[in-house]
Amino acid sequence: MAIMEIIGLSKDFGGTPVLTDVSLAIEPGEKAALVGRNGCGKTTLLRIAMGLDDDYKGVVRAAPGARLAYVRQKAPDFLPGESAAAYVCRDALERRAELDRLAETMAGDDGRAAAEALARYAALREAYDDDGGDEAEEAADRLLHKAGLGHRADALAETLSGGEKNVLALVRAVRRMPDLLVLDEPGNHLDMAGLAWLEDFIATLPCAVLLVSHDRRMLDRVAASVLELEGGRVARYSGNYSAYRLERLKQAAGQGQDWQADRKRIERLEALVRRFADIARSRPDPAWGKRLRAKRSQLERAKAEATERPDLGNRDARVSFLGEASKADLALRVEGYSKAYGDRVILEPSGFTVMNGERVALVGPNGSGKTSLARDIVELGSWDDGRLRVGPSMVVGYCAQAQEVFDPGRTVEEEFLKILPTRKDALAHLGRFLFSWDDLDKRVSSLSGGELNRLQLARASAMRANFLILDEPTNHLDIPTREAVEDALADFDGTVLVVSHDRYFIEKVAERIVFIDGRRLVEYEGGFAEYWRDVGSAGSAAGRRTAARGLEGRGRSTAARGTSRGPSASDGLESRIEAMEREKERLERASAAAFDERDFKKAKAVAAELERHNAVLQKLWAEYVG
Repeated sequence: MAIMEIIGLSKDFGGTPVLTDVSLAIEPGEKAALVGRNGCGKTTLLRIAMGLDDDYKGVVRAAPGARLAYVRQKAPDFLPGESAAAYVCRDALERRAELDRLAETMAGDDGRAAAEALARYAALREAYDDDGGDEAEEAADRLLHKAGLGHRADALAETLSGGEKNVLALVRAVRRMPDLLVLDEPGNHLDMAGLAWLEDFIATLPCAVLLVSHDRRMLDRVAASVLELEGGRVARYSGNYSAYRLERLKQAAGQGQDWQADRKRIERLEALVRRFADIARSRPDPAWGKRLRAKRSQLERAKAEATERPDLGNRDARVSFLGEASKADLALRVEGYSKAYGDRVILEPSGFTVMNGERVALVGPNGSGKTSLARDIVELGSWDDGRLRVGPSMVVGYCAQAQEVFDPGRTVEEEFLKILPTRKDALAHLGRFLFSWDDLDKRVSSLSGGELNRLQLARASAMRANFLILDEPTNHLDIPTREAVEDALADFDGTVLVVSHDRYFIEKVAERIVFIDGRRLVEYEGGFAEYWRDVGSAGSAAGRRTAARGLEGRGRSTAARGTSRGPSASDGLESRIEAMEREKERLERASAAAFDERDFKKAKAVAAELERHNAVLQKLWAEYVG
């Protein structure tokens, strides 16, 4: 029996449909991802499913006795003076306090009050025992240690970082061992190590999980099925996110061929209707009028039955970066750079170099100084600066994590008229980044986080920057827009320095890694997958020091991998995987280009080739990690 079942669910806001005849079921132990564009209704659907919104039509039901837990996207609310451990077992502590109060009442002289207290005590005691109330503190302590927050158990919950608060809310939700755990963007504010832990934690939970996330790597590692919410309806796909995207590609390619065939048929019928109309006007014969009416009816039926134009879901934003590559050799040299806030040292003197045309990712834990460095490069960097030397022909386009590049009191139009000559030019440019005519009059302070990031990217493009410094550019962006940014960066001829926790994004964009180890900047000559295998996932100082000394041949070593294969066989397998990963990216870009060109026959052929390619690549990875 399904843990949760939704049948014919519909919901509207002010007469505007948001959900239309949604039906789905979550089976015991299933790990399902709910995906869709920003604003499509994902959070609304979750709230209805969890009983937090009863203004809908349709049926929502959970299995009898099923435990449900919900971790919202919004940060949790804490009580004054509440510790992290107390927050985790708050329900049990509140019930225990009420049981103690009722016990005192039962022992009192008021017989009527004692009888009422006894009735309430029995029901409350059952709920308390069912919740594991007597073991609540022990369970909380065990889970906090498993989540890496054991050392923060007695700390005030409100003093935790954003990522720690997210993990704390998750720990509270799983303490009662729910049958269904619903998670809305649980990876917000987590660094890479935190995201890797979260993936493992979710994957090993025995309960069913319904997950909303824009982290495609997490969706690949955790989800066994994908629920796509589009146009108010839900469609189910088997497999992880990559399998879902491939299936969507194959379906859309076939749909595109049908759409083109239907369009040709409609065009032929329209031509016949025009011809019959001319004949009917020139001849008084009633038979031609009858033929014309029949042909018009045939045309209307063809239009009603025609296949809809396919949509891959990632072609809405038409992001592009217009800067031309500089002819200089050097883009950036960081030398002897350090950072401290008062007595607290963030970074010790160290550095790295970025050559013109390189794509480099700067990675490290939260609070390690990545954003401070990016901001200092933008604000202080110049050819004459000894610590932060920026090439003289570099035009820097900056996407700030704190989104401070605009004046919040000015309108979008006012900000872009600093760069572009007319309102019409501003609209033409901003339209590619999903902004409308009405958006031009909005004040920057009124924009959402996703809108601000799109606006920053649009600014960098309008400036024709040839050196992009991007600090968490995908924050608040949905998956289709993230993919559009990735496509644009693939076509960009300039230099990129990116700070991001989006591992899928870094794998697509970065060719080389600079990471922060022991408050020092360390260069790693390899891509993100290699860095994560050799350094990031190890989590040990020894592993990081091994990589920091400079592993031969793009940072590889048998010891770092912890395998017993010989170097030649290992290197040959890695080379094949690297080549096939590059070919996979090429095929994905080719499929998107075929859709843009409406060459659906080619798109279908690319989809088939990509499916065969992924099967071989999966076998190679299995051999490599086995």
